[in-house]
Amino acid sequence: LVRVAVKEIEKARAAGMVVTADQYPYVASSTSLSATFLPTWAREGGRSQLLDRLKNPGDERRIHQAIRKKLDLTDQGERIQIAYHQAQPAWSGKRLKQIADELELDPLELVLRIERAGGAGIVNYSINESDVRFVMKQQWVATASDGSARIPSDRMPHPRSYGTFPRKIGYYSVREKEIDLPQAIRSCTGLPADILGLPERGYLRAGYFADIAVWPEKELIDRATFENPHQYSDGIRYLWVNGTPSIWSGKQTGVLAGRTLRHPLAGQKPTDQNSPDQKSAGQQE
Repeated sequence: LVRVAVKEIEKARAAGMVVTADQYPYVASSTSLSATFLPTWAREGGRSQLLDRLKNPGDERRIHQAIRKKLDLTDQGERIQIAYHQAQPAWSGKRLKQIADELELDPLELVLRIERAGGAGIVNYSINESDVRFVMKQQWVATASDGSARIPSDRMPHPRSYGTFPRKIGYYSVREKEIDLPQAIRSCTGLPADILGLPERGYLRAGYFADIAVWPEKELIDRATFENPHQYSDGIRYLWVNGTPSIWSGKQTGVLAGRTLRHPLAGQKPTDQNSPDQKSAGQQE
């Protein structure tokens, strides 16, 4: 429905409304198994109330119907990859249908077993590649990973936490020529700074904070995959964070120069917690 959504957003923008969006350039999303398969009413109140509802014949029947419908939409779980399930860490990276086949279980029973054991994080292959390319061309769409800082582990998270920005620039712009390089870079820098109202950020300008990445144009590329997500991207030669080298000649310096950015009360101009004339190392994170 993204093409329908884009038309509605364009109408709103033409009418003077401020509407933007963000995107990570992948054909899969990532969330919990619960959020994917269970209706909101079933999850309301937390897991304990969910388990109580599963003991109620009427609620249980409705929950089963919702799960069956989602299984039909995901090829009986073939499109659902387990990112992490605490009760069964070895399932990380496996598809729901694969696990069900190995255990000789109905996929519905497997979903219920996982939920009763505490739930799981999943990767959901539900996005069309042509839609990914269509959305990124919109001038008001920023790039955002929707991920988090990670280190290698036995979990199989979405590769977006490692590769979102190099993928947008290095793959879709430089290699695929899907969007112009200036637009790809702006979607990762100036546009999100504008949307979030971050002063002195997102642009190479005198007096701005020096957040600068340098790479040979054709070398920047993501390496993280859905099968092997814990891979850092290639190509960054130099990186300054708040004017301090974080990567030099392709190697990390170990310096942590990031700063927490906080918005003040609504209606006031956002400020950097560490303004240019406030450089206390104790405030750096």
